[in-house]
Amino acid sequence: MSATTHVGPRPSLLTTEGRAALPFRRRVGVAFAVVAALHVIGLALLTMGVLAGTAGAVTVGVAGLAYLRGLVHSFDFDHVAMIDNSTRKFVAEGRNPAGVGLAFSAGHSTVVVLTGVLVIAGAGFIRTALEEDSGAARVLGIIGVSVSGLYLLLVAVANLATFVQALRLRRALRRDPDLVIPADALTPRGPAARAMTLPLRRVRHPRHVYVLGFLFSLGFDTSSQIGVLVLTAGAALAGASLISLLCLPILFAAAMTLGDTVNGLMMLRMYTAAQHDPARKITYNLLITGVGILAGAAVAVLAAAGLLSEQFGIVSGLVGAVASVETEYAGYALAVLFAVIGVVSWAVWRRAASGPSRVVGDTRP
Repeated sequence: MSATTHVGPRPSLLTTEGRAALPFRRRVGVAFAVVAALHVIGLALLTMGVLAGTAGAVTVGVAGLAYLRGLVHSFDFDHVAMIDNSTRKFVAEGRNPAGVGLAFSAGHSTVVVLTGVLVIAGAGFIRTALEEDSGAARVLGIIGVSVSGLYLLLVAVANLATFVQALRLRRALRRDPDLVIPADALTPRGPAARAMTLPLRRVRHPRHVYVLGFLFSLGFDTSSQIGVLVLTAGAALAGASLISLLCLPILFAAAMTLGDTVNGLMMLRMYTAAQHDPARKITYNLLITGVGILAGAAVAVLAAAGLLSEQFGIVSGLVGAVASVETEYAGYALAVLFAVIGVVSWAVWRRAASGPSRVVGDTRP
């Protein structure tokens, strides 16, 4: 019998178990295939609109702006913190998901695209929902901000269990540098760790992150998200065809999914690197996990303050001060910080591996 004979059914992309059973590179390929499909659909709709000859130049310029807004939106502080903390949680549980960033962005994009379609169709209720003082806007805002703040707070607490476990490991290594460290040394243990991770025990797969991304987006609470809808309405007034208008939310979603997918894979690489050889990378693990926890907690606090300020009129004191904190560039700063930590750590490990103290027979980079 051939050694390569396939036994059992092939993994299917239609089931959670099937996707998890696929090789990691194939799962990454599927994620980028989804992103590429969004780009193709958006560009195809734009091309059809331009060829129709109705406000083509206006539509091309607006489409470029919508795409840029989507890319910028993927670097919002809540996006980066959400994807980072969710990825840390999954890795701590022994999972290796390639689609956390894509799933969150897909949920976010679903609301953007559906809302864009309704704006194009001239649905009156969606225009009302976009008005800050309307009852619908208040309800949706409360849902979106509450879900984002509560989830990020809970996931930060769950990741704190991993941070505490890493801190214990570092102390043990200081006492005994020759201590043998098992591969699962960073897995949170004990009653306290179970209590910290219990509230999010059911968030186990990227599809759960999709739901969170959908709920995050309900509040229409970011300038980029509102902006693309305004662009859609403005292009309609300029006489662009319906097909051209539909390309705007799709191109926004395409750019956003690209940024979020890359962010998710970057964080996955950083956290899986921390899991490998934990004794050697314990300081790195503590650093990136700690930064992620602080970012998640910060977004949760800002969300709570914003909710109290905007929805309940509390604008003075500490709540008002926190709600007024500007986070426009915080997402960029967080992404750059993670990138710097990764590059510096890689350089340090590279130098240590090539030094005279390297263990004989160790081929790791």
